[in-house]
Amino acid sequence: MSTTKTEVLVLGAGAGGLVAANTIAHRGHQVTLIEKSPFHAFQPGNLFIAFQGHRPERYIRPVPSLVDPRVNLVQDMVTKLDLADRRVETKNGKVFEYEIIIAALGTALDMELVPGVAEAHEKFGSFFASPQLAEKLWTHIHRLATNGGKLLVVVADPLYKCPPAPHKAAFLSDDTFKAYGGKASVTLAVPFPHAYASGAISGAFEEEMAARGIEIVTGFTLDEIDVENGVATSLEGESVKFDVAAIVPPHKGPEVEVTPAEAVDGDGYFKVNKYTLQITDYDDAYAIGDCNNAPTSKTGVTAHLAADVVSDRIEGLDAKFTGRTNCPVLLDGKAAFVISDYDHPPVPLRFTVAKRLFEDFFVAAYWAQLRSPWKWRPVFHPYFEATQPARLGPRGW
Repeated sequence: MSTTKTEVLVLGAGAGGLVAANTIAHRGHQVTLIEKSPFHAFQPGNLFIAFQGHRPERYIRPVPSLVDPRVNLVQDMVTKLDLADRRVETKNGKVFEYEIIIAALGTALDMELVPGVAEAHEKFGSFFASPQLAEKLWTHIHRLATNGGKLLVVVADPLYKCPPAPHKAAFLSDDTFKAYGGKASVTLAVPFPHAYASGAISGAFEEEMAARGIEIVTGFTLDEIDVENGVATSLEGESVKFDVAAIVPPHKGPEVEVTPAEAVDGDGYFKVNKYTLQITDYDDAYAIGDCNNAPTSKTGVTAHLAADVVSDRIEGLDAKFTGRTNCPVLLDGKAAFVISDYDHPPVPLRFTVAKRLFEDFFVAAYWAQLRSPWKWRPVFHPYFEATQPARLGPRGW
């Protein structure tokens, strides 16, 4: 096996991995970035592909185009990580030794945990798995919009990426159905006692869904999907019929062999200090974004902010991750943001046109943010400072 030594090794070229690698290289460090896929997909774009028929290429870019030329990009799959020996192995037989490592490996989807989920993804596609499967789902959404029927958006497990994603799916598909004459309907089934995981802001979701005629089934812990008969059943004994099912599948940690095994929890997520994002017992190893067990939402914004914190800590700064979320919820020209951090639950939210413009700006700037994140800090950090939950307080935003 060939061995490469590097100062900073970054695993994964998602939002967090790219921001970390590009920022750290810009500051003069030797950085190697390992990524298995030749393409980076803007994951929220899957919703627009699946439920509004956008073209997948709108939300995909080649990974090399997003990587600073000072970063050594290696297109390969990480298979083993030995934290004690500071050693990483890849599928193609390469070995990397490092001084500092940043794991940004995302999550894996567990299609086998709940019976019928794999079959549903095979038949209908998915707005969680990939742009290609999102495009497959659109063919079924378009058929429903044209001919009528029932779409079921169902959350299989409470822990998943982007908490408002299934709600956005319900709103966007409802917009599409109404544009085609309102022949189809939407039901959202969630395992929470309210429409959203946080009861404090569920009222805003419930009000908007009621106004649109979107049915909400709460306390629905998915037990099985019967694709052939079009029925989803819950552990509570409830059944919901459907013509098309769009499922948020169970998640688990990245599929990498980690030594020592105690560095990850029972679901495969890296155990970290929630403020420093250092992997437990290792001051030279960090895990950012979806692959760690920090008690905050798994979103692109949290990954980006975590990458900023780790980049600053490598410079010797006493930066701390706050667990900040900034999750957009979109509907017919309006938007709201789910904003929280470790010390504050989600603040009250309101849907406005102005917030939709904010979100459209964030999306338009997405690729540039990844490629040159240091240029965008003066733009986005004042926003995050001004919208801290402690500042917004009970009045919300």
